[in-house]
Amino acid sequence: MINKKHIEMLSAPLYEILMNELDLGNKIYETSVGPLFVKHGLFILLEKPFLTAIKTDICGIKFREVNDPHYWKSEYHDEKLHHVLACCFEKV
Repeated sequence: MINKKHIEMLSAPLYEILMNELDLGNKIYETSVGPLFVKHGLFILLEKPFLTAIKTDICGIKFREVNDPHYWKSEYHDEKLHHVLACCFEKV
């Protein structure tokens, strides 16, 4: 399920990445808030792998290759706010 309020709550650096992804044709698969990571964590999952160049130099944001088909391909994690922007594996 996609909740527009979740998108509006997303931290500024992750929101910028999300908007760039959407501009390039990626789509949001689902959003959620809750106990995935911490009590009030926010999670947004994209349908495709990240289409924008990976950024590893954003202060307070950690990029990680998860590469676990039970979860997702990779993610950006706002370590202070516990927001995650993740992407699925390429759909076949």
